[in-house]
Amino acid sequence: MASDLSPDQEEVLERLVADGRFPDRRRALDRAVELLREESETVDAIREGLASVERGEGVPLDEAVRQLRAKFRIADGS
Repeated sequence: MASDLSPDQEEVLERLVADGRFPDRRRALDRAVELLREESETVDAIREGLASVERGEGVPLDEAVRQLRAKFRIADGS
């Protein structure tokens, strides 16, 4: 499958491979696509979290902080 990349994108790929960050263009593109997938999943999770809060299913911030401190046994700084 061919990809349509701008000259700037081609230059970035060439530089990343030339600098040794990736062994070849394919690996660089694979990583770029993986990062896009991860970003998309993160945005979806944030949207679901916001929708949950809007439905009244959220935990107040002070309670969430208390739970996290207890879970990780972090002393209260106050």
